[in-house]
Amino acid sequence: MSPLARADLGERNAPAATAPRPARPRHVLQLIETGGPGGAERVLVSLTAALAAEPGFRASAGLLKAGYVADELARRGLPQTQFRIRRALDPGLVMALARHLRQAEVDLVHAHEFTMNVYGAAAAWMARVPAILTVHGRGYYAEAGRRLLALRLAARSGAIVVAVSSDIQRFLGSEVGIPGVRLVPNGIDLARPASGDRARGRQALGIGPEAIVIGNIGNLYPVKGHRVLLAALAELGPEVHVAIAGRGKEAEPLRALAAELGIAARVHFLGYRDDTPDLLAAWDIYALPSLFEGQSLALIEAMAARLPIVATAVGGNPEVLGPKEVTGLYAPPEDPTALAAELRRLIADPALRARLGAAALERARTEFSLAAMLERYRALYAAALARKRRGSTR
Repeated sequence: MSPLARADLGERNAPAATAPRPARPRHVLQLIETGGPGGAERVLVSLTAALAAEPGFRASAGLLKAGYVADELARRGLPQTQFRIRRALDPGLVMALARHLRQAEVDLVHAHEFTMNVYGAAAAWMARVPAILTVHGRGYYAEAGRRLLALRLAARSGAIVVAVSSDIQRFLGSEVGIPGVRLVPNGIDLARPASGDRARGRQALGIGPEAIVIGNIGNLYPVKGHRVLLAALAELGPEVHVAIAGRGKEAEPLRALAAELGIAARVHFLGYRDDTPDLLAAWDIYALPSLFEGQSLALIEAMAARLPIVATAVGGNPEVLGPKEVTGLYAPPEDPTALAAELRRLIADPALRARLGAAALERARTEFSLAAMLERYRALYAAALARKRRGSTR
C-alpha cells in the first residue's frame, strides 16, 4: 500500500474532531418572600427580565406569595416556582429550596428581603451554590433581636451581602456585625416616568388644570407617614389636593382622618395603579413624609419625572434626593406644620419648582438608572461565580 493510501486510510479511521461544547448558560434564581407591589419586588422583576435577555444567562424566580410579582413575571413570560412556608421556622422550606437548586441546575441564588435571605442562604449552602443577599430596608429588624441573629448567620454562610443604601450598609456593619457589605443602589427605567400624559392623568383623577396636586406613591402603612401628609394638607389652601397611590391596612383610617380634618374632597386615594407615568405627569409636587425609608424607587421615579420634591431626611432619602435646596427640600419626620411650610414654598414659587425638578431629573439620570444597577449586579454575579469556580464559596 502506498504511503498516500496509508495516510488516507489513517485519516478515515481517525476519530472525528469534535467542536468544543458551548458553555451552559448560568442560571440565576431570584428569591423574594413578598408579593408586592413595592420597591424590592420591582427590582426583582427588573433583574429577572434583564438577565433573561442576556446571552449566557438563564433567569427564574422563586416566590412565597401570589400577587404583583407573580403576575408581572407571568406577563413577561418569565419562569417562576411557588414555594410554601408553613411556620416561622420551617426546615421543610430549606429542603425544598435546596432540592430545587439541584434539580433546576441553579448556578447562583439572589435573594431579597429577610425571609428569603435567611432561607435562601441556608439552601444555597446545602446545595453548594453561591448566594447574594440584598437587604432593602431596616424595618424588619427594628425590634427583633432574633432576626438580627438570623441575618448574621445567613451572612456567615459565605454569601455576599448587599445593601441598597449607605444607611443600610452602615446598619448592617455596625449594628448587625456583617463585614464587607456591598452597596448597590436601586435603579429604574428612566424612560418610563417621562412617558406620561398630564391631561390624561388629570382626567383620571377628576381634577381640573388649575389645582395644585401633591402626589405620593407608597403602600398605606404607618411608617410611610401619610397621616402627616394629610395633616399638612389641612394647613394649605383650598386649591391644593393630595393624591396617594397605594394600598394597605391604613386605607380606612386615612379616609376617616381626611373626613375628620375636613379635607376629604381634596384627598384622592387611588389604590394600586399601573399608570404611574400618567400620575407623575399630572402632579405638581411630590411629597415623601416617611418616618423611615430604605431606598424608595417611587422617589427616584418622581425625580425622573422632573417633579420638585419635599421629603423627610430619614433612612436613604437624603442619599437619593441629594443636597437640600439643590435637588429637593426636606422636612423633619412627624411634623405636619414643617412639611406644610416647605410645600407652601413650592406652591408659591413656580421658578423654584422648575429648578429643583430639573436638578432632580439630572441626579436620577446620573445615579439611579436601571443600567447602572444591572452593571453593579453583573459584577457581583461574576465575583460570586468566580469564587465558586475556585472552590472558596464555603
